Amino acid sequence: MGQVNMRKVFEERLRDFKLIAAIKEPKSIEKAIKYKENISAVILMTGNVLTVKEYVDVLQKEGLPVILHVEKIGGLGLDDYGIEFIKKYIKPFGIVTTKSSIIKKAKSKGMFVIQRVFLIDTEVYDHLVDNIDYLQSDIIEIMPSRAPDFLHKLVERSTIPIITGGLLTNICDTKEALAQGVSAVTTSNTDLWKLNITNPNPLQ
Repeated sequence: MGQVNMRKVFEERLRDFKLIAAIKEPKSIEKAIKYKENISAVILMTGNVLTVKEYVDVLQKEGLPVILHVEKIGGLGLDDYGIEFIKKYIKPFGIVTTKSSIIKKAKSKGMFVIQRVFLIDTEVYDHLVDNIDYLQSDIIEIMPSRAPDFLHKLVERSTIPIITGGLLTNICDTKEALAQGVSAVTTSNTDLWKLNITNPNPLQ
């Protein structure tokens, strides 16, 4: 499936499901596939240069766009050659990173990028708000999710879609985050993958 088509798939699935599965260990790949009808995409946070392409291929063959958390992949260089290797050989739908330098390299090669921001204090929040119009990423992921007032303000301020994750322990947490207007929640909690969180009665 081509990159353009995968972007269309991602946008459609994000609109329908609003849950991105964060995969932290290989055994969770099977679960993500099992519950793919509730999941818009996956953030892949496990593997190394010898295994990651296989993981990406398996998931994307199942119609799940893969967003590679590049700092979590063992042995993966993140210079210009490394980014080119990711794009041309590993071929995820996109990448997620915390580093502006990597975002710049990836966007220069036409890649889809999610910027992960850890909202540890108001200084980080204020800096993000001040610079939000200049960010190059396609989506901003705010960590952790349990800061509803800040999430709501960022969603109102940003022209870039906002997603959020971290500290989601139950369906009520996901509903509260989505109520702030974010485009999706990200979670490694496999119990939440089993649920259609956009359903008014997701436990049914």
